[in-house]
Amino acid sequence: MIYQKTDISNYQKLMETYSINSLLAKVLSAMKYDEQDIASFFNPLKEYKLDDKVFKPIKECLEIIKKENKKVFIFGDYDCDGICGTTIVKKILDKLEIENGFYIPNRLDEGYGLSMDKLKMAYQKGYEVLITVDNGVSSAEALKFAKEKEMISIVTDHHIITQTVNCDYLLHPSLLNEDYNYLCGSGIVYLLANYLDLQDPSMTVLAMVATIADVMPIKGANVKIIKDGIDFLNQGLYKNILALDKFNFPINEENVAFKIVPKINAVGRMANIANVNNVVRFLLTDNIKEINSLASQIIEVNNTRLQLSKEQNNLVKQQINKNDSFNLIYLPQLHEGLLGLIASRIADETKKLTFIMTDALEQIKGSGRSNGLINIIDMLEGFKEHTIALGGHSQACGITIKKEMLEPFKAYLHENLMNYDNAAIEEYIEVDVNDLKINNIKELFSFRPFGQDRNLPLLKVAIENVISYTSMKNEYQLKWRCKDIDFISFNNKGYENYKNQEKIEVYGYLQENIFRGKVYYQILIKEIIE
Repeated sequence: MIYQKTDISNYQKLMETYSINSLLAKVLSAMKYDEQDIASFFNPLKEYKLDDKVFKPIKECLEIIKKENKKVFIFGDYDCDGICGTTIVKKILDKLEIENGFYIPNRLDEGYGLSMDKLKMAYQKGYEVLITVDNGVSSAEALKFAKEKEMISIVTDHHIITQTVNCDYLLHPSLLNEDYNYLCGSGIVYLLANYLDLQDPSMTVLAMVATIADVMPIKGANVKIIKDGIDFLNQGLYKNILALDKFNFPINEENVAFKIVPKINAVGRMANIANVNNVVRFLLTDNIKEINSLASQIIEVNNTRLQLSKEQNNLVKQQINKNDSFNLIYLPQLHEGLLGLIASRIADETKKLTFIMTDALEQIKGSGRSNGLINIIDMLEGFKEHTIALGGHSQACGITIKKEMLEPFKAYLHENLMNYDNAAIEEYIEVDVNDLKINNIKELFSFRPFGQDRNLPLLKVAIENVISYTSMKNEYQLKWRCKDIDFISFNNKGYENYKNQEKIEVYGYLQENIFRGKVYYQILIKEIIE
């Protein structure tokens, strides 16, 4: 690991301009915001201003659909965003008293995107309207079928548009102004609910969960969506989501990311043992007994996913060659729904470009993760013509190839990685005890939520003026208690190594924790500088 100091030389100017403390100014400087981003940071969006040109035609269309008693077929996606978005659209149509049905495809058997077979079945059952959620912009063949059968098609999606979308109505972040360009699939249909004045706390919570799940930039409308959703959750206004865990209140965005999102995603991943459509039913029901029963089933599926992930992650780790410049592990026995999770973990641990692959019918499917430095889609551009399917973004991809293309794929990676700097670099900022005063820390965390494009940076700081130094569960779990903040270490040297040191420099991350209603601040140590 190479640590690189971030230039935060303008932090004093930020202190003066915005009358903020040194810690907040240094963190804000590290985020590399432009003036508009900084203005939005301090003055986030207070209310949604929605473009009539985009939303009004859909509103009028829904009025006609209701008047003519047309049936609506909602086609969603199997990840957390797709599940939450499907639920929001179903809630909208139910409130409008429009007859509707929904379907989310099986990840393993049907894959991503609008299915021609399911659309034909819906048409044969009398559905005259199609609404896609978190998919549709790349479903040319299915949308052509909808046109031929004179079905009304409303595509709601947030994925990159690469071709003309042959639909009657399109709802996409790119059609809106900059504050709304970062919305996920659930976010865009949540705004439709707002435009129709049908929004409720449950929809806000669903949009919040999906925004965090899809790791969308914490900018513009997303800040309001996350804040409002978390506020409603802390008021206990959506018991379905709260049933998924035992929470310490108040809940924050990290609790959502680690305690809610994985459970919802697990059902889509484990499509061989669970039906993802039942998660939508769970999110729709108001029956407490049914909520608790379905929540228990979702938790059980996630526990199965956790155990299988652990086992298969260990299998993959045994195949890693430390001398290789990248990781490409192909094991026929791996669960297709877990490839992305395993790839993320291995890429994070090894700091290398990683592909985890397995058999899928007569093909090989894989999930790729960058080491943070390589644009994975750009790098694979030269191999695209040899793939059956390739999609994703700069840091992650899904890839499908013929079995005979595995070795050529390895050769392509070997050859092309020579053009990339594969060294793992982590940037940090320097802070001191004066920056880490309790009031400074409190002010910083008052600007939650943090996340994508709004991350708290790695800190380089000295542990000094120690009040107490102890080991916790074992000699490698260490705790230094200082005046305003604690330092915690789990994976460095043992207790005796640091016993008599008056000052220790570390790299670590600032955290806010809540235990029994009390707020604690700590730095989780990544590495102790020897």
